[in-house]
Amino acid sequence: MASPSDRTIQATNDDATSSKAHAVKRGYWKDAYMHYFCPIPVHKSPEINRGYFVRTQAFKAITLSFIKSTNGNCQIVNLGAGSDTLYFQLRDSGTVPRKFVEVDLEHNVHRKISIIRKHKLLDDMEQHSISETPSQGDSFVNPGTTVATSESNLMQSFLSTDRYCLFSFDLRLPVDNFIARLCSPTSGADLDKSIPTLFLAECVLVYMPPPQCLQLLQGISAHFLHGAFLHYEQAGQSHSNVLSTAGRTMGNIHQHLQVNMEDRFGSIMMEHFRARDCDLPGLSSCKSLKEQEKRFLNTGWTKAKAWTVNEVYRAFSTNTRSRVERVELLDDLEISYQLYDHYCILVAATDETLLSWSSLEEPLSIIP
Repeated sequence: MASPSDRTIQATNDDATSSKAHAVKRGYWKDAYMHYFCPIPVHKSPEINRGYFVRTQAFKAITLSFIKSTNGNCQIVNLGAGSDTLYFQLRDSGTVPRKFVEVDLEHNVHRKISIIRKHKLLDDMEQHSISETPSQGDSFVNPGTTVATSESNLMQSFLSTDRYCLFSFDLRLPVDNFIARLCSPTSGADLDKSIPTLFLAECVLVYMPPPQCLQLLQGISAHFLHGAFLHYEQAGQSHSNVLSTAGRTMGNIHQHLQVNMEDRFGSIMMEHFRARDCDLPGLSSCKSLKEQEKRFLNTGWTKAKAWTVNEVYRAFSTNTRSRVERVELLDDLEISYQLYDHYCILVAATDETLLSWSSLEEPLSIIP
């Protein structure tokens, strides 16, 4: 049974989905699937909308670039996928990997499968190849082990087609169990560890205790020798005058996970999270860009590089930035820029040929 804190963690998906849906509604980007997951989004501030624009469009562009660079002979694993719609967008664009896998806690997976079924989000070919072999929910049980739970409940935790797989798993469990699940042809995604594989994580690792997070990163790097990781999370730089807007901004902080937790603003934020029974055990790696990079370099990744959201945004074309800046005016430019300096997008790889910054500049520059 999920703990109160786990339920709060799973609920952060609702906040993120609502934020994305509102930004789509405002015209920041197009997403034909978001309304299925959030029909009536809650109003969000302009700085939140723009932050989500940079985050989602950078992830999409980099993922597309990865797929194209391998001619589709690759795999994508979206950790903590929640209500993310990236797979459906890639499918509609005709640029898909050999396999696209989504992993999350059980409640979010149950709900996503329900929405996929209700709105028939899988096309006819995918429906023909669908598999609903029972999975073991947020744990992994060795083949031949009897599981004392209903088959209908198990089936809601696992959905698989030739190119798409969605299953529930708690990433805090032993990484060998997770790797086994990813590679299992019967109760998992049937991944091939020998081909390029990109792992995605948006505000996921911060919810994991450091030992479990490190063993996850170590396990992935050890098993996927042509692995890459695309990561979004906070990476604080201390700005004392951010405090002037702490009260106004606190209601939106929950959706972004930001700031140096050692400054006064960070203390206020921590009080906010504690009040919501939402622990952030992974904050020790979020003090700076260097700390974020070090976490990967110390766990077997050959290279790791992080950029602030401001830096990533500046890589977008002038036309794109001009368009976005006409959608909504930011309430306070200085405060917004400081806020975006507390978030980072990081790329890491176990293969030097994957995800270099030079290879990312072009896909970022053509974001519409």
